[in-house]
Amino acid sequence: MSGRLAGYAAEIERYLRGQSGVKREDLDADKSLTGARREAGEFQAMKSYERTGGGGRLGHGQAGSTLGGGRNAARSSPGGTGVAGSSGSGKTPKSAVAATSPNAASAPIMVYGATLAGFRPEEEEDDWKRRGGGGRGAGRASGTGRAARVAYQARAVAARAGYAAGAQPAVFKVMHNPPSTKEAAARLLNYIGKREDEKGEKHDIEIFDENGQVLATGAARKAFLETFCETFKPPLENTNFIEVRFELAGEVTDAALSEALNKAFGAKPFIYAQDGQTVQVYAHTDERAGPLARVLAGGRENSRSKALHKIEARLSEAMGAAGVVAKAEVTAAVSREPKAKYFLQKFIRTHNQVRNANGEPVPGAKNATKAAASVYEQWRPQFSGRERRNAYHLLFSARAGTDANAVMAAARAVLEERAPGYKFVLAHHKDTKHVHIHAMVQARSADGERLKFYKPDLVAWRETFAEKARENGIAMVATRRMDHAMTRPFTKEHAGAYSRAQSDPRYQVSARTVERVEAKRQRRLDGQSLVVNGDAIAAAWQKTVSTMRTAGVVGQALTAAESIGNNFLQFRRDRAGEGQAGPAAGRGADQLGQKSFLSHPGMRELNALIGDLDMAQTPLEMRRQMARVNQALDNMRETLPPAHQGQFEEYREEVNDKMHDRLARLQFERQQQRRGGGGGEPTPEREARGRDLPTRDDPRQPEQPRTGTEQRAKQKDAKKQKAQQAEEQDRKTQRSNDNDYER
Repeated sequence: MSGRLAGYAAEIERYLRGQSGVKREDLDADKSLTGARREAGEFQAMKSYERTGGGGRLGHGQAGSTLGGGRNAARSSPGGTGVAGSSGSGKTPKSAVAATSPNAASAPIMVYGATLAGFRPEEEEDDWKRRGGGGRGAGRASGTGRAARVAYQARAVAARAGYAAGAQPAVFKVMHNPPSTKEAAARLLNYIGKREDEKGEKHDIEIFDENGQVLATGAARKAFLETFCETFKPPLENTNFIEVRFELAGEVTDAALSEALNKAFGAKPFIYAQDGQTVQVYAHTDERAGPLARVLAGGRENSRSKALHKIEARLSEAMGAAGVVAKAEVTAAVSREPKAKYFLQKFIRTHNQVRNANGEPVPGAKNATKAAASVYEQWRPQFSGRERRNAYHLLFSARAGTDANAVMAAARAVLEERAPGYKFVLAHHKDTKHVHIHAMVQARSADGERLKFYKPDLVAWRETFAEKARENGIAMVATRRMDHAMTRPFTKEHAGAYSRAQSDPRYQVSARTVERVEAKRQRRLDGQSLVVNGDAIAAAWQKTVSTMRTAGVVGQALTAAESIGNNFLQFRRDRAGEGQAGPAAGRGADQLGQKSFLSHPGMRELNALIGDLDMAQTPLEMRRQMARVNQALDNMRETLPPAHQGQFEEYREEVNDKMHDRLARLQFERQQQRRGGGGGEPTPEREARGRDLPTRDDPRQPEQPRTGTEQRAKQKDAKKQKAQQAEEQDRKTQRSNDNDYER
């Protein structure tokens, strides 16, 4: 077992004993002991590999090991539907010749291949059925989904086995603030292609384009940038507008009303009309009007969104601060320019004495069409634009000491496979301890295809990176953060804020940011993950150990995997009170020393059900899984004490939001497939949240019976709303701003 794995196992043991400030020990200093253990592990793994004939005992229907190098060698494909997949051709990349030879391959790669071949899909299927995944009709509709789930589980088990054998985890990131303009792309290209030398002076370094050509001169880089930016789209104009009705509490002068409205809407342009105690306003806004319009169309009582209430509260408060007591109500919202112009024209036509923000009457109001066009053109310079995503900044990373040329070859192979037809540049930054390969790639190809990085895409890219690295002789696997119960990584912004706060006491930074940066730098385990998901993590490592034994893997790799799994099992026993309950047993307790709902026995089943949500491939499967999750939540709520009900309801709210987001995406994808547009870009979750969602039942609010007329009217409105949404989505499907792509 390598020093890093030994430190990881020791760290878990210290956490279970309740020690504070847990750190990951680095035992690589004892090179003699580490080297001896590594040699023994490699020897035993290689002998096991040879003894089992190149892959151990194979499960029913399994392919051969990835290390066989022959025509039937299997490969771990991110998009495959089988457990190990089958290689479509007998060709082997030139850079992978050494890696595919059993005599030259490293022990972690051999352990990965043997474990992948030894995975038994029938056992996984039985386990899935025991947890409630084999409901009535499931076999007819989800065959492909089960195959994809089994393939994913097989790769995850093999990755854990490779990690236990000493393989490094793959690190792939989509960096923040990607270039969306030609100027921003030029700055990023300059950053990628220049580094500082020992004297602090910047100089050009080698950067390679998608054809493998070196962009050595400024003219070559400029020419590349011109072709790279040909697919860039101009920024989107913010055409979001709302109509607001104010009910005044008393008499207000024209001057006071105009001043109060200007303070309420700030620098945003607007027009208004007063009729007694009622003031109607048509105003530009930074809020996304599309979701607001869907809430208004579907009825506020049927929506969980609080956006309208927040806007109305903010406007009412601003009016009150200006000395005018008024109650605001948003009555309409529009997000597209043609509709915005139409509603502006309608507002001028239907209201008397329409005034501009300065209190002056709108000129030419008798001709509403011309007046609206004039007002809109006057407002246009004040509209703020929103940049499109035109390119991505990617980072491929490996541990210090890894062959940089091999990492570069792996990164290029990933881009060629995952982004064919997209222009990109690659460069190796040698001024860092780790091996860092930076890439800038188009977000839109010459054919108009969009490059997407949703969560499944990130998983697929990371798995492909690990696969290509193994083909180039690097022992690398695509593990998950949850497999190690590690704290969340921090972003570049977090690190900058933390460093500035350390050097400048005047700069304030939140305690959460400080905790996040320090926890990751000190390599602490995530206590909350251990409390909530400790059972699931232990079960995953148990499955890994069982599969490794089935594949015939022995030696230090198996010992390391057993050690990690046993430590998680010990944590589970301590929490359940089966053994000596140390201080760590109370980690699931709240500040008052009482156990929180996270320590409820039902959390194990609930976590398993939530984990199965990602495997749903159709809306029907998703609804069934959601029903199971909500049933488990109901069972937990009935047995929780009143003191924990508040926290539990917040947790339940978050779980339901995520489930409905995924359901909305599945519904949209199914709708696109029925239209024959299955290749379209999936709608992001926050844009799809208002789409056709099932009613979220709440036993505290029983549903009132509806008459037949009301039901027919609601069905008619729902069909009309769906048609409008579909038309709008077909015209303009765009990628929403991402929050966090860190891995």
